[in-house]
Amino acid sequence: MMIALPSLAAQSTVKPKTTAAPAPAAKKTATGSEAKSDKPAEGDKSGAKEVTYLDLVHAREKALKLKDDNMRDIQLLNTLQASLPEAVDKGASDGIATEYKDALKLIYRMEYVGAEKTLRTNRENIAAAMGKASEAFRKKTTEMLNESADRMADLDMAADNSGSAESIRMAGVVQRNQHRLSVGYQQLTMAANAEKHRRYAEALSHYRLARLHAIYLKIELAKDENEKNELRKQFRSELDDRGAAKEEKKEPAPK
Repeated sequence: MMIALPSLAAQSTVKPKTTAAPAPAAKKTATGSEAKSDKPAEGDKSGAKEVTYLDLVHAREKALKLKDDNMRDIQLLNTLQASLPEAVDKGASDGIATEYKDALKLIYRMEYVGAEKTLRTNRENIAAAMGKASEAFRKKTTEMLNESADRMADLDMAADNSGSAESIRMAGVVQRNQHRLSVGYQQLTMAANAEKHRRYAEALSHYRLARLHAIYLKIELAKDENEKNELRKQFRSELDDRGAAKEEKKEPAPK
């Protein structure tokens, strides 16, 4: 038995089954760091503040003022070191001088911002050195004034007990120098108050005056001329100081 085949026309009407083409993948939206990487680079921003012309002007003014202030205090430290070597550490003093010189070089190079910074550090180191010097002067000056006070008390007592010509003469020396002793202690008190408030330059100025009075008292209350001459040699650097010279003119001539 023959099986009838479908006609070609019928075959043409049948649409072949086709597989749908895959849809194009959706474009992935860039997020996070990927999105940032697509942007053009904005340059390296370190966050450092740009120094303006006005900044340089202000830095120059401050640096020049610090230069003068620091040099004045450095000269004072040098004077203190000459009169009382243990008051100022030589290593610290040399370091301060070197630091100041470095800042001075920066000023001449017109690098005022760096110069100001260096001078501020230099000023802190100067203050620390002055603080130590003040402490040393306070101890030494207090000791000298107390020794003079004790010596005056001994001489006063000796004059009352012995009544000798020499003891009476020394009692007169004591009376003439009571005011100097009082002024010395006043200067010591003013110096200690300034030191307490960290005004070291002012404190050292008062300590030096108090010490000067103590030196003159020590000389005046000496036993004889030989001892006086030895004391003058010992304290020559301070007696030759400009401030000491003014005081020496007021000192009564030894009798």
